[in-house]
Amino acid sequence: MKDKKKVVILGSTGTIGRMSIDVIKKIDGFEIVGIASGKSVDLLLKQKSELPWVKTALTLTNSDDIDFCGEDAIEGLLNSTNPDIVIVGISGFVGLKYALLAAKYSKRLCLANKESIIAGGNFFFDSVKSYGCEIIPVDSEHNAVFQLLDSERSDIAAIYITASGGAIRDLPIEKLKDVTPEVVLKHPVWAMGARITVDSSSMFNKGLEIMEAHFLFNIEQEKIRVLVHPEGKIHGMISLKDGTVKALLSHADMRLPIIHALSYPERVKVLEEFEPSGIFNLFPPDHQRYPALDLAYDCLKDGDGARVAYNAADEIAVQAFLERKIGFTKIYETVSKVIDKGWPKVLNDYESIDNIDGKVRKLTLEMINKC
Repeated sequence: MKDKKKVVILGSTGTIGRMSIDVIKKIDGFEIVGIASGKSVDLLLKQKSELPWVKTALTLTNSDDIDFCGEDAIEGLLNSTNPDIVIVGISGFVGLKYALLAAKYSKRLCLANKESIIAGGNFFFDSVKSYGCEIIPVDSEHNAVFQLLDSERSDIAAIYITASGGAIRDLPIEKLKDVTPEVVLKHPVWAMGARITVDSSSMFNKGLEIMEAHFLFNIEQEKIRVLVHPEGKIHGMISLKDGTVKALLSHADMRLPIIHALSYPERVKVLEEFEPSGIFNLFPPDHQRYPALDLAYDCLKDGDGARVAYNAADEIAVQAFLERKIGFTKIYETVSKVIDKGWPKVLNDYESIDNIDGKVRKLTLEMINKC
């Protein structure tokens, strides 16, 4: 009998983390040995009560009932569990720090933290490779493209990342400045966290995914394209040099890319069979409605600091929108102004990246407070 692969889940109390626990309970060959959260003590303890053998970690608060707490909690957890696989479900820039740590201790990162790639860039990939660790993307679009590329040996003419367009896709552009967080948070397809749901309506999330795809698949930005697909059934496509286009279709359920990232290269059945029927609309995005897309392509050209600024300024601006400090269209205006301040083209280590991230956040808050 094969030994079970040991899994640690970073961000176990978030959406990806909770789904990961649900998935692993339903498939053989994997054992959760560690779970970690920022400060959700009660939910973490509830998860431990259901998985009494796991070790636990908290990074932003303390509890006598948790095995590891504080700044070094994640490293303590990883060192004590020696996992085969780490699911990085932590959201935000802090995911870069912990993804780098996880790569030291594990053989595979199931990566759901796009900020690691966007802010880390070549430094992140070079570091992970040096540890002998592999990355399998968990983002639905990138996981789909990964699967399509995995068996394809032809030259790739383009990759297509699909987008729902968010909750306010059909709202007249002139009304976007007045939409409330409650309206924006009603995503038509996916159940996700607040920031990514807002970013779906502004397409800042697709801008992030354009950057992510560039580094993840080592593909020129000119070959990375976005298509609006309201039905959410086509998750990614690749175009080949002979004019053929391959697409991956599935349920709009994040458990599928989680399962794939865990079990690759094998296939495991958890969900019911998908019926590829119905109407499938695909059309190019309106760049006037979604200016964040062009901004993302510009940031790829402008280098490391611009990408860090794009991510960090958006994170702060989205939170300000959720707190009703700025309007929806001010998110893009704020991020664009921050990026225009100019940032270093090359960042070669974590300390430099972290420093720029901090400066961007401070500047963004100052701009918002002056609104």
